[in-house]
Amino acid sequence: MNCPVIHIVKRFGRVGGMESYVWHLVHGLAEHGIEVAIVCEQVYESPDDRIRVVEVEASLERPRWQAMMKFRLRVDQKIREVFFGQSVLIHSHERSLCHQVTTFHGPPIEPSKGLGWLSRFSKRFVAWEQMERDELLGKSVQMVLPVSSLIKTQLINRYPEIVDGAIDLAWPGVHPAGVDSSVSEPMSLSHARLLFVGKEWKRKGLHTAIRIAKEFRKSYPRTTLTVFGVEKSSLPHSIRGLKWVSFRGWTSSIPWSDFDLLLHPARKEPFGMVVAEARSHGLPVLMSSQVGAGDLNFSNVKIVDLNAPPSKWCRAAEALFETNTGDPELKWSWSDLVLKHIKHIYPQLEAVNL
Repeated sequence: MNCPVIHIVKRFGRVGGMESYVWHLVHGLAEHGIEVAIVCEQVYESPDDRIRVVEVEASLERPRWQAMMKFRLRVDQKIREVFFGQSVLIHSHERSLCHQVTTFHGPPIEPSKGLGWLSRFSKRFVAWEQMERDELLGKSVQMVLPVSSLIKTQLINRYPEIVDGAIDLAWPGVHPAGVDSSVSEPMSLSHARLLFVGKEWKRKGLHTAIRIAKEFRKSYPRTTLTVFGVEKSSLPHSIRGLKWVSFRGWTSSIPWSDFDLLLHPARKEPFGMVVAEARSHGLPVLMSSQVGAGDLNFSNVKIVDLNAPPSKWCRAAEALFETNTGDPELKWSWSDLVLKHIKHIYPQLEAVNL
């Protein structure tokens, strides 16, 4: 490519799923000789020297919709100041104004549950809806990249106009270096070690995971569940008091080989990077039909309807114990994502002269 690619993200660093996605993508682009710049509010770790970082003034965090409106205006102004006179390609991961391509990391906005149509008259909802529309259908937008077909379908249902434009999938990846075939013990139904990972524990289905594990313990009473990502103190007493559940809080790495099965009964999961990570370490996965990672058709993964009774989840878990081989599986890497941008996505786009 003959022009810089500017990526827009509020927080630059591996501090969340979207932020990790941006980090791996831009570093991969830089390794391939692409000139990359980041426009952000905060930098959480030092990037490769080849990546130019441009910071804008940070906004107050609350209310979030006002902070985002200020952020996108400051980003638009900063890009025009810093890159004035240059031809650039702008790739956003936020509700921005001036981009040619946007990666859509979450589901489209919906009215608040319980308020119904009334929420459509709130300043918050109106603002987020307009910013979302600008991100997807703004005059400068040439392509939209949802992170799964689940999100793609939701976007097209909500914004049919997108069908007339370009839309493609851009799944998150996994590093091949993360593949680890070691196992501490063979899987055993008599002492099943279940795993749950997720800071946003309600959305990722911890309550459902608890119900599944309780049902499983009726047949296999030595079953345990370990929860990563959420602090024990933030959970209700009904969960904290379960002696067979342990809580590890946040960690930068999961000891995958210490577990037999990942439970991921998420209510709404745009992709679910933890699923790909688990499979890269050979861990079988039991997940809901609301997880976008189903796109990759992993082996040793069972998908169950979110509203299915615990007994059906348990039968699927038993099947995984019977068929799992422990072999690592890597369907889509960060390198695959980077090459897709270089070879297929960016060549379709026209740069803009600032």
